[in-house]
Amino acid sequence: MVRLLLSLLLAAACCAQNPTSVLVQTDWVRIVRAANVPGQLSRPHVHLMNRVMIHLDRGVLRIENKETGVNRDIPFRAGEVRWDPRVGLHTSENTGKTAIRIIEVELNDTPPRPPGMEQGKPLPTPPGRFRVELENAQVRILRTVLQANEQPTDTVFATPVIAVRLRDGETVFREARGAAIGNDSGESGEWIFVELK
Repeated sequence: MVRLLLSLLLAAACCAQNPTSVLVQTDWVRIVRAANVPGQLSRPHVHLMNRVMIHLDRGVLRIENKETGVNRDIPFRAGEVRWDPRVGLHTSENTGKTAIRIIEVELNDTPPRPPGMEQGKPLPTPPGRFRVELENAQVRILRTVLQANEQPTDTVFATPVIAVRLRDGETVFREARGAAIGNDSGESGEWIFVELK
């Protein structure tokens, strides 16, 4: 209990130092837009939930695990999506030469699943427009292109879904079987869809 309280206090301290924009908060997810400038070092903090990291820019983050003393550099490309499992006490630092933006999707371990939506149940095959990037027990991540001003009908999902436009980080959340997700921009672009399980 004391360790959990310490972890929460450290996480709160980190957020106070490195403010982020909360884009969406539901019983399923908390989605934030994080931004870091070169050389920015966070205070020690923990991540109590698994996350999906959607990188809008190219960069490098150095993670220093305070519990093991191990450092690791994580290079990433603009448009790359990474699975980021929960981690103990650590710091992160932008060791690249440019500012970076990341959409972070924090996943609740016990979301309020409606009857018939059991965890681990296979999801329906996605429409042909989508390419599966990653799938595990909590999410299936899809990539597609939506044309300028396209309002498709095949972007309604059986489970809650998050859609992120990679060009600018525009983020949309829909409940299961919610409205279709379209591209209201005059430019075509690549989108990431995160289906929640």
